[in-house]
Amino acid sequence: MSLLLQVLVSGLAAGAVYGLVAIALVLVYRLTGIVYFAFGDLVGLAVFAALLVAAGTGPVTQTSVGAGRFLVAVAVGTAVCIATSAGAYWLAVHPHLERGSVVGWIAATVAIAYAVRTSIDVFFTRPSYVFPDPLPFDEVGSDGFVAVGGASIQVRALFVIAFGFALALLAGLVLRRSKLGRGLRAIESDVEAAGLAGVPVTRLIAVAFGLVGGLAGLAAVVAAPSAPFGVEAGSLLGVKALLAALVVGFSSPIAGFLAGLGVGVVEAGIANFHLAGFELGPAYHELLPIAFVLVYVAVRAVATDRGAALRET
Repeated sequence: MSLLLQVLVSGLAAGAVYGLVAIALVLVYRLTGIVYFAFGDLVGLAVFAALLVAAGTGPVTQTSVGAGRFLVAVAVGTAVCIATSAGAYWLAVHPHLERGSVVGWIAATVAIAYAVRTSIDVFFTRPSYVFPDPLPFDEVGSDGFVAVGGASIQVRALFVIAFGFALALLAGLVLRRSKLGRGLRAIESDVEAAGLAGVPVTRLIAVAFGLVGGLAGLAAVVAAPSAPFGVEAGSLLGVKALLAALVVGFSSPIAGFLAGLGVGVVEAGIANFHLAGFELGPAYHELLPIAFVLVYVAVRAVATDRGAALRET
């Protein structure tokens, strides 16, 4: 039971970040009909921009940055993600959507991901970095761990879960009650009717790209001190969030968030549990989500082709 509780908490902590990125992917898909393949790398960019401000590109320790500088770093990382996400839509994605070019927006989003990752590689050359943590979690309980039901739970994991849920609730409130949210819902329901009604479609979508980028980037920066963060971590984060969005069929932002939590729990279970005497281990919790996405896309493509062939006959 204690192991189960530990796996559940660690899985929910990771899943909260996956879920927030999935919210962004679902919202972007419902507004534009595209899968934003570059989103995970943009989130990684937010983390490394914050790390650059907090501690530079050299080795850091958990205590090498103060709370004030950490807050500035978080603000800069989030702002970079907002600006890059909105700019990428406006300059690279929107022109292809206007022409109705599916190959164009796919190529554009993949190119954005590659450009972001290459830019990070220029400054951050080590395999992984430890993001400094100014919050004194190690002073809570026993070196940052508390005993719950016989399990040793990391206090920071509880903080990340609470923070993730708070951001998800905030995103839901903005979508339901703000003028921006009403405009985005109008675009989602009928983009042509929204345009005829005077809704600034392109501008609102660009704003949405930026805000959801900032949301996911903020979550990732806050969660970054939980473990070493490498250049490829953003891409993996994007793949796992995409898995969550695919599981719910891009149906709604809240469904994407809940699916992200589920992906995190399953991932933690894969890394820690035995199945019929067979232990998958930590290596598989990175491999299986990628494999699932590839299989899903292949099966979906085959089903789409068959459906098109049946309609033609």
